[in-house]
Amino acid sequence: MQDETQKKNIMKRMLLWLNAIFILCSSSPAQNSTDVPGIDTLASRVKLFGETLPQEKVYLHIDNTCYFVGDTIWYKGYVTRSDKGTLTDLSRILYVELLTPDGYLVERQQLEMPDGTAHGAFLLTDSLYAGYYELRAYTRWMLNFGRYEHPHSPYTEEMFYNKQMAKDYFRDYDKLYSRVFPVFDRPSSPGIYPKDMTLRPLRRYFRARKGKPDMDLKFYPEGGALVAGLPGHVAFELNDENGQHVAAEVTIYNRHKQIIARTHTVHRGRGTFVIPQVSAEEKYKAVFRYGKYEYEVELPEVEDAGCTLRVTQNDSLIHARIESHGLPDEEVGLQILHGGAVQAFTTLKPDSQGKASADIPTDSLAEGVNQMTLFDGRGHILAERLFFVNHHDLSRTLLTVNNVKKEYAPFEPIEIQLKLHTSLPDSTRLSISVRDHSTDESTYDNGTILTEMLLCSDLKGFVEDPGYYFEADDSIHRRDLDLLMLVQGWRRYEWREMAGVEPFRLSFLPERMQTLTGSVHPTYSLLPEADYGDTIYIPGMGKELPLYTTAGTPFSLDDLYGTTYSGKMKKEVTVTATFAQGTDIVEASQDTKGGRFTMLSPILHGDCSLFLIATDSAKFNKRKEKRNYKEFHDEEAYPDYYVKQDRFYPVFPKPYSYYHDAVFENMEDNSFLPDSLVSGTHLMSAVTVRNKRGGLRKLNLKKPTLVVDAYEAFNLAADYGLNCGMYDWRTFTKQVCTAYIGDMNQSRHYFIQERYDSLPLNHKDKTLPVGVAITNQTEAVRRKYHKLYNLDKLYIYTDYSPREENSWKYSGTDQPDVVVDYRLFPGEARQYTFRDRRYLMTGYSVCKDFYHPDYSRRPLPGTADYRRTLYWNPDVKFDAQGEAQLRFYNNGKRTALSIDAEGITQTGQPATSTLSPSTK
Repeated sequence: MQDETQKKNIMKRMLLWLNAIFILCSSSPAQNSTDVPGIDTLASRVKLFGETLPQEKVYLHIDNTCYFVGDTIWYKGYVTRSDKGTLTDLSRILYVELLTPDGYLVERQQLEMPDGTAHGAFLLTDSLYAGYYELRAYTRWMLNFGRYEHPHSPYTEEMFYNKQMAKDYFRDYDKLYSRVFPVFDRPSSPGIYPKDMTLRPLRRYFRARKGKPDMDLKFYPEGGALVAGLPGHVAFELNDENGQHVAAEVTIYNRHKQIIARTHTVHRGRGTFVIPQVSAEEKYKAVFRYGKYEYEVELPEVEDAGCTLRVTQNDSLIHARIESHGLPDEEVGLQILHGGAVQAFTTLKPDSQGKASADIPTDSLAEGVNQMTLFDGRGHILAERLFFVNHHDLSRTLLTVNNVKKEYAPFEPIEIQLKLHTSLPDSTRLSISVRDHSTDESTYDNGTILTEMLLCSDLKGFVEDPGYYFEADDSIHRRDLDLLMLVQGWRRYEWREMAGVEPFRLSFLPERMQTLTGSVHPTYSLLPEADYGDTIYIPGMGKELPLYTTAGTPFSLDDLYGTTYSGKMKKEVTVTATFAQGTDIVEASQDTKGGRFTMLSPILHGDCSLFLIATDSAKFNKRKEKRNYKEFHDEEAYPDYYVKQDRFYPVFPKPYSYYHDAVFENMEDNSFLPDSLVSGTHLMSAVTVRNKRGGLRKLNLKKPTLVVDAYEAFNLAADYGLNCGMYDWRTFTKQVCTAYIGDMNQSRHYFIQERYDSLPLNHKDKTLPVGVAITNQTEAVRRKYHKLYNLDKLYIYTDYSPREENSWKYSGTDQPDVVVDYRLFPGEARQYTFRDRRYLMTGYSVCKDFYHPDYSRRPLPGTADYRRTLYWNPDVKFDAQGEAQLRFYNNGKRTALSIDAEGITQTGQPATSTLSPSTK
């Protein structure tokens, strides 16, 4: 914890930043339905937005290309400003999460980031299973952008305290940094690394679908629309039902079955075609064959009036050509953004035929993905498209690795020289990994800091093998890169929000230090105590019902407690936060404003206890003097108010694309013919994948999906708004399932089985193993599980994978089940529980140093060294000449090296160098 002087200084700087942000937001332009801002005003707003509200981008450099259960993942995070490319000076905290192949959270780490970088490590414990894991990283500031409401069933909202808490839970994001990598089974023999991957055993065996496979053909008219009376230039992308790219010939027909165009895919299922003159009366469709089946897909609807945008480029110019039809005879604006910052702006006046053009010098634009927007004075986007500007920085050598031998003897000393070819080398932040090449694994998620910052971060979804687009600067690679730009229907930088045409809500400020935010609400009375299945009177429903904890139709909070809460307080209260770490105790108090509180916390490393209490402000001082801790340790006592923290972390994982967990094969060396893709199976030549199944439609309970602390589960449910901060065993299981599993985006409820130390309370059918029912136990034994202070862990089992939400596998009777097994503390032990909110709060993660053995003296006979990562340094120091010397020792066998070095220069240039036996 920090001293008070340091805390006050940080608070002063934070208040200055808050003031600046709030002034900006309050001065953001608002537009009503009668306003016509004009082209220049809209362009100015966009420029101001880009300058004052830049986004942030994240990249994680990891120490290896694959891992084995029991390994440690070492990583270095780089966060940059989107407008400048330099390391961020906005956020000071980075969040990094490790997610399972199914999409469940393993661990979240909070990292202190004083200079735009941070490093940490995750241990792949023996309780984990093999598969393709994901690292997800973000700052709190990044969560202001690309938000949308995650699809869900309307009935789920009724389980929350109020509508706003439900909206907060279902908040999702279009684009967060993600890195996927394989984790293999723990080797059975030390030093021998077979790439075996035994997937999670908790899965049913789903019958493969037969018959005509589904295909996904999407169309992307250049500029955004097909416009009547104008030529239509259209890009398309064709994938199978698994997301694998498909090669095919495509024919475009009109409604009279006349051929309008013929085309074929040219790269990764993508291609283009031209409709010479689009007709408003026509219904166009595309026809193609896949295997023995024929498919028909309709093209987008034709618009009667609109504008098309054609972009071509050469080494010196970007040429934009527009054609309009049916639009007013008026000027339009053309604006180019890069990283949210305006690169160019001009106005165009179409001629009598609706045509106009503009030439923009390439050297006036920033390298990377650029966004061209054509708009009118009312703020309507007439056309928009992405294009890539290549100044060949990707091929410019900023970092070289020297003095590397082809092979090293066991325990041999290794000396490597790094050289930075840039100004101010001592200000460059760089990390390096040196590993045993023999266990490297090639994957499609193989981007570098260069490809991430210049390309992938500005595109939605996964770009497999992004380095391909820059391995050569020829017409084919430029064509393929432009195809990638054309098949993007999403924009990282929403022009209409930046122009003030649509509202932009700033929910989070840049975190410059640890902050505690939350809200206070009225509490409500729990139902009277009863045993499992007893009939009790439910006030909200006005009737007596048996209240089973796993009832098929869950009771809403309104049903159970008889009132709907808006979450608004009638008066402000005082919130007291007490932080306890060892013998250090810090207490802070604050009056709420609109029922909310925001307070700086002490600087914390590791874990500490946090107590949150809300008290009537008028009684606060009196209570403080008396230190009234009556019923402090009574979990059944009613707190004065319901206090909750903001859980702003993303809840939902993104589905994997086909190429996330496919074994790498060079796509550019294969002709993907449709007949060769009918099976839709992944190529598994280098990896052995096993899936231990329990038989058709039978859930396997050998290994839990999640093991969570019971108190943390209660806190999570309370902070999501699934209870009012009081523990009720009858509704707790439903709360836990909603908090950790969600509603599966299904309108019907999934079956939940409760267990008390492996003994089931309820049964469904043969899909779940049958055991001795706990109802044969005495009431005294059952009641132990009704008290939070007795509960140690919750073991959660399910065959549901959040990454496969809405999958065909979950239809009908194949809907997944969930089992929640309550475990008591061993030996009749108990934990302290409290009337008010108590958390085990996690501060900044403390990362140990990477271990480098010292063999300067000959190793003892029989010394075993099986390291795969031989050297990891997250912060390489360079001298004034830009040189760094690395010294370490080889492992216990003859080894060829693979080397990855990545970083950011002071001027924002990504620096990378990759060296392997094939490139030496």
